Order: sequence, then structure tokens, then C-alpha cells
Amino acid sequence: MADIASDRLDGKVALVTGSTRGIGRAIAERLAAAGATVVVHGRSAPSTAEVADQIPGAIGVAAELDSADAGDRLVTDALAAAGRIDIVVNNAGVALDNFITGITDERWEETLVANLTAPFAVIRAATRAFKEQGSGGVIINLTSTSGERGNAGQAAYAASKGGLHAVTQTAARELGRFGVRVNSISPMAATTMNGLVDPERRAAVAKSLPLGRVADPSQVAEAVAFLVSDRAAFITGELLHVDAGFHLS
Repeated sequence: MADIASDRLDGKVALVTGSTRGIGRAIAERLAAAGATVVVHGRSAPSTAEVADQIPGAIGVAAELDSADAGDRLVTDALAAAGRIDIVVNNAGVALDNFITGITDERWEETLVANLTAPFAVIRAATRAFKEQGSGGVIINLTSTSGERGNAGQAAYAASKGGLHAVTQTAARELGRFGVRVNSISPMAATTMNGLVDPERRAAVAKSLPLGRVADPSQVAEAVAFLVSDRAAFITGELLHVDAGFHLS
């Protein structure tokens, strides 16, 4: 009988972007609990340092992910702080909603840079590190159902998230020979970003879902913990919906 693969991450370093609150923080806490050294990322240096201090063994690196160069620098800084990178979770992003006729060029560009250009740069820089280390790696990109089928008022957001999953699939094809796995997770969890922390709104949305409830960020973090572990060693190029069946509607 084959040995059961471990879900432990001892000795691994995980960079989680946008991890000072919400889903990102839950992911950082869960990976740390599995033994990983987590590089916590946020925009504000004080809040990033504060959250890192609250997670055992975590390291804080602040950066504004507003360009490809910023994504490159974040990986460089994470490597300088932690010595290596084994796991990347691209969680940071923005949702600047408006109808097509109301989207300004500036908001279109801001959304695509935050949700697609910067995450791609993080992937590119991390891939170079993975190759130099010679020990493979794992990348998880948080996407959205809007990126699969569109959503009224979210043209820029849908384009960016759809593009990010396309990068996931392309990277999975390119990087598998280097021992790098790349997957997407499309979540629906209660966060301040989507307003589902409000009890009335959360209850209304939950009624429309097949499972009848909205996830807590910790449940998304469990899916991430599985996909970055050796238990998922044969999974790449996948899109996992952690949304109580929302994608079925």
C-alpha cells in the first residue's frame, strides 16, 4: 500500500498576496498552521507587520501591487526576507464595478493591473525562483465566476479574472516539466469586499445557493491548503469552485 501523502508544509515558504484580512489572512493562518513560513503581504507597512506578528513564524512584506515591476519587487523582497519561495497564492485584487459605458480608462487599467498584470509578474518572478531552487513549486490564483461567464457591471473585473485563469492553464502546461503545479480557486466567502459580512445580505444570497450557505474565509483556506499540499500532487491546471454551488446557477 502506497504511503499516504502529507498535508504538512514544514520547511516550505508561502507568499500570500493580500493577506492582511479576509480570505488572504485566513489562507495565511491556515498555511502557517500546516507548518509553512508565511510571507504576509499588504499595502500598508504597519498593518502588514501587525498581522505578521499575529501569525506564528510569519514575515511581513508590504507593497502596492500597481504594476508589473511591483510584482517583481514583491517576490524579490520575499526571497530576501525568507530565503526561498515554494508556494505562491495570488489573492490580492480589486473590484471597481461599473457598467461598460461608465468604466473610465483609468479604472479599467487599475483593475487589470491589480488583478492580472501584477499577479502575472508575481508568477513570472516566482517561476524563476522555483527553477533556480530546483525543487518545484505550487501557484494558486484566486479567480471568480465572473471571469467564466461575465457579470453585469463587472466588465473589467470579469476580464481580469478570466485572464488570470487563462494564465493558470497556460502556466500549468508550461511549468509542469519543472515540477510546478498551477491551479485556480473561484471562491464565494463572506468578506468586506463583497459585502457578505452583512447578515441580511448574507442570508439573502445563501437562499439562492444549492448548499444554502455562504462560506467563511477559513473554508476557502482549507481548499488552498489541500491544493498546495502533497495530497494534491497530481492536480494542475484545475479550477476549483469553493462557492456552495453558485457556479451552477
